[in-house]
Amino acid sequence: MSAKQTSSVRNRTERAIVTAALRVWVRDRSATLPQVAVAAEVGRTTLHRYFPERDGLLRAATEHALEAIGNAITEADPDKGHPLDAMRRVVTALASASDAIMFVFGDQSLVRDASPEPGLPAPHDPVIDLIRRGQADGVFDDQLTAEWIQQVLWGVTYTAFEQVERGSIPKFDVVATVTRTLEKGIIAAAGARAEPEPKP
Repeated sequence: MSAKQTSSVRNRTERAIVTAALRVWVRDRSATLPQVAVAAEVGRTTLHRYFPERDGLLRAATEHALEAIGNAITEADPDKGHPLDAMRRVVTALASASDAIMFVFGDQSLVRDASPEPGLPAPHDPVIDLIRRGQADGVFDDQLTAEWIQQVLWGVTYTAFEQVERGSIPKFDVVATVTRTLEKGIIAAAGARAEPEPKP
């Protein structure tokens, strides 16, 4: 096997372990590395070769989850179109990253640990940009801060996924439930008039 093939196999194995860890820990934070190995369909020795310590796998799973959330938001094109349409696309995209959101926001220490070092600029946030654009256009309530609206988005989305896990709402209702909850709370009075016309 060539060095390139070896590297490709290694990358696939590592990714399988990380995604399995995320999936397992979303539902059981106390799950052991052997349980993760079973979910990843690799031997314990293989897992320990890639991640000798739980903390290392936890960091890798957090990075993977944040990347998945970021990719979902990017694919929603939040900088395009009417702000309300863009927000609905973001909500739909986040529904595709439910495990990642449940994993990261189920433990706020993971978010804190992934934050930039003090003194360093915060990374670009397309959701904040979308909210501010909507506020400038009179669509979203400008009496609320963009950061508050974003936290409401995360909180409502997380709660919806949590309710799915508990069997309280079906998964196919998540987008409609989150969208309705958000729009009843963050749309400006003028924004109702600014809503785009339904497509024929």
